[in-house]
Amino acid sequence: MRFSRYLIVFFSIFIFSNNAHAGDVVDRIVAVVNDDVIALSEVNEEGMPMYHRIRDEASASQVDEAIKQAQQEILSGLIEQLLISQRAKQRNIQVDPSEIDAAVDSILSRNNTTIEQFHAELAKIGTNEKNYRKRLRNQILRSKLISYEIRSKIVITDRQIQDYYQKSYSSINIDEGYHLLQFGCSWGENGRSGSSEEANMRAIMLRDMVLSESNFNELAKEYSDLPSAADGGDIGVFAKEELADYMWDAIKDLKPGETSEIILTPSGFQFFKLLSSKKGNVLTQAPLESVSEEIRAKLYDQELDKKFDNWMIQLREHSYIEELL
Repeated sequence: MRFSRYLIVFFSIFIFSNNAHAGDVVDRIVAVVNDDVIALSEVNEEGMPMYHRIRDEASASQVDEAIKQAQQEILSGLIEQLLISQRAKQRNIQVDPSEIDAAVDSILSRNNTTIEQFHAELAKIGTNEKNYRKRLRNQILRSKLISYEIRSKIVITDRQIQDYYQKSYSSINIDEGYHLLQFGCSWGENGRSGSSEEANMRAIMLRDMVLSESNFNELAKEYSDLPSAADGGDIGVFAKEELADYMWDAIKDLKPGETSEIILTPSGFQFFKLLSSKKGNVLTQAPLESVSEEIRAKLYDQELDKKFDNWMIQLREHSYIEELL
């Protein structure tokens, strides 16, 4: 088996186009992953949007080194994706084209954009719909495999939720502090809405979902336009003097567990949920039942990340991988 892999490398290390002169290398293999290979052209195709950003943002003297570093990072990601694809094939897990179509339609709907605008945005970052759909397919395949291999094995108990509640919602170590979740809807280059009116309507709709007991963290991860979306909207504990005036006005009359009205801020329309507050020696927490699902989701994500990292380490250890970049 290993001999066959070396034959792949030996005979395929130089790939010529029909019009290339002898010795003009236009592509080459940069990694062998079990019985599959990754070509330099695949790395460059995947990295084109990143290369655009590097050329726009890095100084001329730093561009070449930055692109080399980016290629290494991209190759590592492609190796991971190839391992996932191989594992999915073993498990007979597939992605139907209709699933990709539905994902594209959902993206267009969430961002309130047309297919023409979508194509224009992709062109700006040096890619196209074909490559984008390929990435979507990989994401869907990854999600399906992770569900099969990992998600089904994760259980978050009520005891874990209670322990986290006692630890994290009682950890305000200042005389007056406020633990907040944040949600934001912006427009233009910084958001998904085409106008302030659309952003306001999105904020109203999403706040209504929060009030109807939808999970704040999950909604923020999926729909918030702010950097805090990555953490489910959790921006931590703030002392009163650290809060911007508009934030203080929004939360000052809230009880823990309550959600603020929508306010207009320099970053768009926002609303907040107060998890706990402390004034002097008095700590007030949101009732456990009002935040238990948000805690469950946070603990689930933490466990999923940990198990995925361990799973990927084992997958790599049991695979033949040779990098040639």
